[in-house]
Amino acid sequence: MSRQLKFKISSELKTLIGKELITDDYIAIFELVKNSYDANAKNVKIVFQNLEKRSGEAKIFVKDDGDGMSYDDLREKWLFVGYSEKRKMEEELKRKDYRDWIGRRRIFAGAKGIGRFSCDKLGSRLKLYTKKLNENFIHVLDVDWKKFEVKPQAEFQTIAVGYERRKRLNIEISTDKFYKGTILEISSLRSPWNRRKILRLKRHLQRLINPMQIGEQEFTIELEAKEYLKDDKKHRHKGDHEIVNGPIHNVVFERLNMKTTNITCTVDKDGKKMHTELWDKGKFIFSLEEKNEYPSLHDIAIKVFYLNKSAKISFNKLMGIPSVEYGSIFFYKNGIKINPCGNFGDDWLGLDRRKAQGVRRFFGTREVLGRIEVSGYQPNFVEASSRDGGVIKTPELELLRDLFQKKALRRLERYVVKGLGWDSETELKDPETIKADSLKVISRLIGRKPDDETKISFNKDLLKIYEEKQIEKTPEIIKNILTLKKYVTTKADRDYIDEQIKAVRNAFRNLQAEREELERELRLTESQNIFLRHITDEEKEDIVRLQHNIKIATGTIVGYLMGLKEAIDSSEPPSSKDLIEVIDNILQQTSLISSIVLYVTKASFDVKAEKIEKDLIQFVKQYVENVYSERYGTALRKSRVSINVVPEKGLVFVHRFRPLDIIMIIDNLIDNSRKAKAHNVTILISKLNESDIEIRVKDDGKGIHPSDYRRIFELGFSTTEGTGIGLYNVKKIVDDNKWNIRVNESVKKGAEFILEVRR
Repeated sequence: MSRQLKFKISSELKTLIGKELITDDYIAIFELVKNSYDANAKNVKIVFQNLEKRSGEAKIFVKDDGDGMSYDDLREKWLFVGYSEKRKMEEELKRKDYRDWIGRRRIFAGAKGIGRFSCDKLGSRLKLYTKKLNENFIHVLDVDWKKFEVKPQAEFQTIAVGYERRKRLNIEISTDKFYKGTILEISSLRSPWNRRKILRLKRHLQRLINPMQIGEQEFTIELEAKEYLKDDKKHRHKGDHEIVNGPIHNVVFERLNMKTTNITCTVDKDGKKMHTELWDKGKFIFSLEEKNEYPSLHDIAIKVFYLNKSAKISFNKLMGIPSVEYGSIFFYKNGIKINPCGNFGDDWLGLDRRKAQGVRRFFGTREVLGRIEVSGYQPNFVEASSRDGGVIKTPELELLRDLFQKKALRRLERYVVKGLGWDSETELKDPETIKADSLKVISRLIGRKPDDETKISFNKDLLKIYEEKQIEKTPEIIKNILTLKKYVTTKADRDYIDEQIKAVRNAFRNLQAEREELERELRLTESQNIFLRHITDEEKEDIVRLQHNIKIATGTIVGYLMGLKEAIDSSEPPSSKDLIEVIDNILQQTSLISSIVLYVTKASFDVKAEKIEKDLIQFVKQYVENVYSERYGTALRKSRVSINVVPEKGLVFVHRFRPLDIIMIIDNLIDNSRKAKAHNVTILISKLNESDIEIRVKDDGKGIHPSDYRRIFELGFSTTEGTGIGLYNVKKIVDDNKWNIRVNESVKKGAEFILEVRR
């Protein structure tokens, strides 16, 4: 005998699809705003009350002017767990033109029919007020979520919620008349709110709606917390990101006016064609139309901005947070963001994993900002039930990632990274070099075998003049231009390209002669480079100083070897770890000796008699970065010591000096910092007055006791394990040059030596 059985639903369902799927307060409010959007609202207002008063009085209101709900809507939809009109709308989209449909009605952002349980995440008590335009009364639902938590064995549908009708609203959140819409009153809040938390909510909501995707439909979100009006007034000068009360402005990257490189890649609504455009700092570079290689993908738009240094600074100034903390590549479906895709810490596209393989060649989440948009009927891109779960994995999602990487990200990388440093902010280039460099990158981007469906447009200004810097690339440039010729469609364009090839070939012949002359001059001046010319003589005092450094290093090596011998002869032989440490220390000291020998044999000056007249600032920078850091690289990495030379921007100090003096000063000061267990050493160089400069060597080591300030330069005095000769020698060099050196006694952590170099 067969029977039919039915499922029973525990009241615990409320927790499973509420607090456990909606993982934080920001996502909870995110979901409620999406519900207002689905209700065709034009305005949503989120009101916080009594946050600074005693516990239990705080409330959150979410008010919209959407369509509202009737009694039947409440019974058959809102109280129907899991019901969503999203599926019904998607069926409509199969038969209707998406653009026509969205012009008349929004595509629903909700998908699972569980967003209403966000109220439970925020507070244990809910009152819902709703009204349709043609009704003259207000429906009120009163839900006590705690009732669902008393007995887990109780059936969900047996727990009643209160209902009544009212003529008036009787709540003080707005002076506006309540014609239609829905108001949620959430009380007995489960977690505290304050001004800083509301500002974080504001940043989340700035990313909710993508105006570029939903078109001209009006939708505004406003925050109100009257308790913080005075604080807003105090912080108004900092910008909108520090203001709680008022409308939330949707952040669309185009509106930030970031002067950087960006690429757009779109797939047509019918999925047949792909279109790509590259722009740089407001200048059009190229556009490409090609056949869509992903037949199952359609109606997709990708926009990616490369974040150079100036763009990051601009973003931080406008938004109040670093771009990396804001996010990277967001995912929007029909204009609504899907969490957590692109949020800080979420690498849904695998950018950082990929960057780890290529380092400088690839971009990670810190280097790019943008969005991926899918529109219309897209059943293969479904938001996970857990509101921090992103998009459910499907074959189409993997294809979308592949499309993003190959057609947008890689092309942007090739332009910026392989574009001969085109976007480098450390090297200035003349406009014509930029044009030539850009042309090369375009050719690389489209250099595959052309087909009949491929079309390209490019900025013709990029094909005019090639300077001396491009001479070695001329054959490649000609080849690239010929590649471009395959894509143009008119005779005028082909003739134009032929003229450019002729001009480049003529320029190449002329520049070859100039190049040979330049190379001859370069060979004559090469010997004057700071680290290339051999020494011709030595001075006794210099020999003594060099001997001192070598003596210290060899003495240290002997000490390590003697200690090692004693340990081996003892009853407890040294461990492998101890042996490795001793070997590392010996290698470090031999590196010091090698550095001195290298310096003496390949110095670019006469140690005894000749001073050089060079930019002293560049000498210090070159020595630290090219010689010192190279020789001590292993030791520095092992002890985690970072050394940075930071000269004042644009500062040049041409001066006659003895290179050995500067090297001995720098070596001893850095060595002092290393012995003091410093992890960071910064050499700051700035202008002291019209004729002199100041060099500050600062570290974060154990510092100098105030009682030792006066003795620090005395012969034999040391605050570390040193001999006390190094700083004595530094002081002697400084005095001989009639410069000045002192200890900054006001430093609270570490030590700082201030060297004044006077003419």
